[in-house]
Amino acid sequence: MLKRRSMLAGTAGWTIVGASAVRAQAWPSGQVKIVVPYIPGGATDTAGRLVAEKMTALLGQQVIVENRGGGNTIIGMELVAKSKPDGQTLLLGTTTLATNAALGLKQPYEPLKDFQPISTIADIPDLIAYNNDVPANSWPEFAAWVNKQPEKVRFATSGIGNQPHLWMELFKTRNKLNLEVVAYKGSAEAIRDVLAGHVPMLCDVVLPTGNHVKAGRMKGLVVASAERSPMCPDVPTVIELGMPDMVSAVFYGLVAPAGVPRPVVDRLNALCQEIIKDPEVKKKFGDLGFFMTGSTPEAYLEKLKFETARWTKVVKENDIKVEG
Repeated sequence: MLKRRSMLAGTAGWTIVGASAVRAQAWPSGQVKIVVPYIPGGATDTAGRLVAEKMTALLGQQVIVENRGGGNTIIGMELVAKSKPDGQTLLLGTTTLATNAALGLKQPYEPLKDFQPISTIADIPDLIAYNNDVPANSWPEFAAWVNKQPEKVRFATSGIGNQPHLWMELFKTRNKLNLEVVAYKGSAEAIRDVLAGHVPMLCDVVLPTGNHVKAGRMKGLVVASAERSPMCPDVPTVIELGMPDMVSAVFYGLVAPAGVPRPVVDRLNALCQEIIKDPEVKKKFGDLGFFMTGSTPEAYLEKLKFETARWTKVVKENDIKVEG
């Protein structure tokens, strides 16, 4: 009887393994959709389309991008969170997977529970730049200049509560800089006012601000990456300034609804690694200011946990509030 039970248990085990293999082989069973939680145009949409284009070529199966902008990315993320967990509907996840929770925004899903991370894709680091008339040409000179001013020095940002703003608040606190935020509706307006001298400095991602620094229209103070950005190669990194804890970026990755079978997760992850290593894809992302990353699903989840905790602390300490 014991032998018979063992045989049955073994058969059941093979059945489970066999079923998982079949699910992986059966994927994709139709058109794959990557939801980009922004309107068409811009770096996020471009990144999503680059991933979809390469995934189409690797799979021999059409992968499309569906733009679902609005609600600080919540509309698009809700669509994916509530989709069937079969790997056919994916999300190009952004930093808002962490910052929306940190800001206390009402979300009809739980970011750390209702999504299955697949792999990080790319980072675009933060950059601090300032007007050419500021009498400083290095980090020590700039810090000294800021703290000599009789009033708080204003810094521009493309929106309250976005990742560059939160990082700048962290940078300000860490270095005891006498700064206050001025929020704009987008990067273009913020850059315009810094170039005109209405606001002395700004914090944004390296594109398009880095182009102005490279062209000499602004001075670059520091880029929040581990290595220098090709967009502004003369700007030192936070590592070079002795601030390894300040490495930070707007990050992108692929996620699926929670409950996707592990064999499908693994296959998607393998596809992501192929995409990330492709020279043509790396070149296109690099031209947009991105550094390619890549990770296991588990490492991506840990990154989301770390970023959520990091920005939650910044939001609380600076009493940052946004509508939503």
